[in-house]
Amino acid sequence: MLFQAEAKNGAVTVDVLKAHLINDLKIPDNEIAVATGNQRELDGIDLFSPACLFKYIITMEALKEGWDCSFAYVFCSVKDVRSSKDAEQLLGRVLRMPFAKTRQTESLNRAYAHLASPTFSEAAKLLTDKLVSMGFEAMEAATLVKPSTNQDDLFGGQGVKPVEKPLVIELPQKPEIANDTAHKVTETAAGTYKVEIIGSVSELVTAQLLKTVSDTAKKHLAAQVESHNLRIEANKAPSMRGEVFATLPQLCYVQDDLPELLETESFLYLQGDWCLQDFPAELPQFSLKETAKNFEVDIEGEKVFYKNAGETVVYNLDLVESDITETDLIRWLDFQVQQLDKYKDVNQPNRLLFLTQLIRHLTQAKQMPLTGLIRSKYVLARTIHQQIGHYREQAAKKGFQFALFENVAALQTSFEFSYQFKPDNYPARPPYYQGKFKFSKHYYPIIEELKSTGEEFECAKAIDSTSQIKHWIRNLVQREEASFRLPLASGYFYPDFIAELVDGRLLVVEYKGEVYKTNDDSREKNLVGECWANRSDGKCLFLMAVAKDATGRNVYQQIEHVIKR
Repeated sequence: MLFQAEAKNGAVTVDVLKAHLINDLKIPDNEIAVATGNQRELDGIDLFSPACLFKYIITMEALKEGWDCSFAYVFCSVKDVRSSKDAEQLLGRVLRMPFAKTRQTESLNRAYAHLASPTFSEAAKLLTDKLVSMGFEAMEAATLVKPSTNQDDLFGGQGVKPVEKPLVIELPQKPEIANDTAHKVTETAAGTYKVEIIGSVSELVTAQLLKTVSDTAKKHLAAQVESHNLRIEANKAPSMRGEVFATLPQLCYVQDDLPELLETESFLYLQGDWCLQDFPAELPQFSLKETAKNFEVDIEGEKVFYKNAGETVVYNLDLVESDITETDLIRWLDFQVQQLDKYKDVNQPNRLLFLTQLIRHLTQAKQMPLTGLIRSKYVLARTIHQQIGHYREQAAKKGFQFALFENVAALQTSFEFSYQFKPDNYPARPPYYQGKFKFSKHYYPIIEELKSTGEEFECAKAIDSTSQIKHWIRNLVQREEASFRLPLASGYFYPDFIAELVDGRLLVVEYKGEVYKTNDDSREKNLVGECWANRSDGKCLFLMAVAKDATGRNVYQQIEHVIKR
């Protein structure tokens, strides 16, 4: 195992690192060697000798220090890796493995490079790009470079290992397939070759298969291989293995010792029924404006043309008498507003009283002629409907504030009303995540609407790399039975990420960019999320994550902090 320490002005120097290995990890001093410009403890030592006791080598700049150890299997760097040369040094020391042979335990079939970096995403991308330049396929490289996690057996626990069907194809020629690929080739009576391949088909093997068919058959064969590989990848997801995602309790409001599911509409009635008469019968956004544009149409020869007729007399339609009375208009508006209102929570007497007061306000205080209101009655009806909706939102916000600040004791997070993500119900829509980074803990095999760069992507990576998290879900928005939601004063809140911890607790994470982290919408979501968590008796956690919080913690550190609270 090779360690790369920091220089003398760093935090984890050679001396600090060696003291940690000896004092904290109890590694014998005679198994540790220091190989730097000043401490050359490998001079004259044959590292390839079976009698050599050294198992741990501490260095700072291995490429410059003139020694070599081609059977190193683990590299651990506490130095921040930011350059291509550093990445090449890190990888080159552990990829050769001259005495490697296939082991039954999969973890022994790999070399490992561990690094401590405050910006893992930058370092991971650097390593991935370097692997690709060294000959690895891009998909393979992205799979190899990932955050360290403590994993149990891949198909352990309650999971059920899916049946892994081999790829079965028939080829006109016998392909040359590398021996490290689990496969079987059988010649048929017709002189063709039946090929069975277990597991994912690599790019190299795919190329070897494609060599045996004509150009017209290549596309079909490539599609078969791609479909097989996607199926193998999908089967790795916890939902495909039959694992069950923990049940999420819902936020409830307790009345007469009985919990009731708290929904958006509930906030309207927490202090009694809301009433239109509590609000002014006014329409601040409504006005009567009429303009006239006249055009003159004529014929010149065989052509029809039109032009602006210029200034003309505009008739004052308010002087035209109407048989429609104020009462007729109010009753017509009552019917129209009732049809537009999907909530149906305003009874007719209250609505008629509000409309009567409103029309009198418009005709008397605003001096709008009744004939003008009649001509604009459709616009007027829509505007009244919008104003009632605005008043409803104000009443709901008042109820929201009452519930979360004045009567919070009546709120509780209860499993009597709960939500469960089902293994076979994730109706994701494109665009799907297509990035190089391979998420290992997403509950479903696909992820909806997650870009391969950006702050939200970094948040998802931090969740995936947290060892205390068992699996997580990119939550869908407004997808009926397939979305977890929390109520707000207006509408619902669909948190970005839902995670189940190894210890059984639940973590909900909402990510907010710098521009949005302090706006009213974010504050309201944070309030209801914190309330849901605080009233759960420690079963639930909530985090409004940002790129960097007030204490300077990054997203990964914020997640660790909320889990340890």
